[in-house]
Amino acid sequence: MAKKLLLVDDEKFFLEGLKEGLDEHADAFRTDICFSVDEAVKKCRKIDYDLVVSDIRMPKKSGLDLFVQLRKQKYKGGFIAMTAYGTEEVLRKIKKLGGLDVIMKPFNLQWFTEKILDFFTEGEGVSGTISSIDITSLLQMINLEKKTTTVKIALKNNTGYLFFDKGEIVHAEFEDMKGEEAAQSLLNLNRGRFSLLQPRKVDKTIDTPFMVLLMNAMKTIDEGLKEVDESVLDIESVEEGIPGGAGKDPVPEGSAADSPEIESPKEEDDMNVKKLNEAIEVQKENMGPGLLATDIYGTGDGQSIAGFNSNPQACALFNQITIYMRDALDSAGFPSLGRYYIMDLVDGKMVIVIHLGEYQWGMLVDRTKIQLGLLLNVVMPKMIDSFEQAMTD
Repeated sequence: MAKKLLLVDDEKFFLEGLKEGLDEHADAFRTDICFSVDEAVKKCRKIDYDLVVSDIRMPKKSGLDLFVQLRKQKYKGGFIAMTAYGTEEVLRKIKKLGGLDVIMKPFNLQWFTEKILDFFTEGEGVSGTISSIDITSLLQMINLEKKTTTVKIALKNNTGYLFFDKGEIVHAEFEDMKGEEAAQSLLNLNRGRFSLLQPRKVDKTIDTPFMVLLMNAMKTIDEGLKEVDESVLDIESVEEGIPGGAGKDPVPEGSAADSPEIESPKEEDDMNVKKLNEAIEVQKENMGPGLLATDIYGTGDGQSIAGFNSNPQACALFNQITIYMRDALDSAGFPSLGRYYIMDLVDGKMVIVIHLGEYQWGMLVDRTKIQLGLLLNVVMPKMIDSFEQAMTD
């Protein structure tokens, strides 16, 4: 019997073209399309789809809303999210951390077709069933979508709340904890029943970027699993057959603990995030209204770890530009890229990127509101110095 695939996206011509290409494989799977979440939910009530592939960003209701609704309907098939935002490295990490498969648009039809065929060939598939996808996947989708919402996480005896503003956790409450401590505790648990509530206005108590909080949680989960493994080995060496790890909650399938190849982010080891935020505050004071936006991000994934008026798309774009410039200069036999480069834009705007190996510091500047000589000869050396200190402290 042919498998059943549902594609969901508000871009009509894109979706119709995708279906036309996939229909050549109608003997292997049937493809249906929907242009809205409501339409997709209705179809899923009538038809048991084996796989749903949905865009994340859509008007009115999004792929995130569809994800939550399918879980409520106890949908048992696979779920793959599509997005035009982020970088391939970021999406790869998201899949490994939470078990959710996210693919980046635009993509090649042949590649996409092979991915769908692989899913159906491998049974449960590359994304895992939606029931096996854990809470981190939901939170990652909120982050990708830059959504403002409140996530309620219900446990046996306690209820926690994560307050998101444009994809970042700005406040959290759990037990008698508030702020970053509460957020980190909820992320470390990685379990419970979740639901989405209307946004609630709260005072901001958390400045740490979402991905840093998540990486910290995955590291904690991974270390907890290692402790269980060591306990099992110790007990079984004394008395064979006695199970170890009593009292420990099992780690969900698809979590970081099942993926030993995942490395903890380098910023935990050699980057002082607190000092980076302090450096950005000094930058804001020195540049005043001339500073429009700034982000410090990793060269490996283009993910911001500290910023002001952060722009994830700009981080990804200029990360790629920096890598291209560096490789192009080296291959052409030119002198290597130095500490920074400047890009002149229209309307009096200018981009400056400081490049220091594993990290970059990008900023959007209004050159009509700052003296260029002061910026290059006074402010920039201070920024580079503070950047280097944060990397080594």
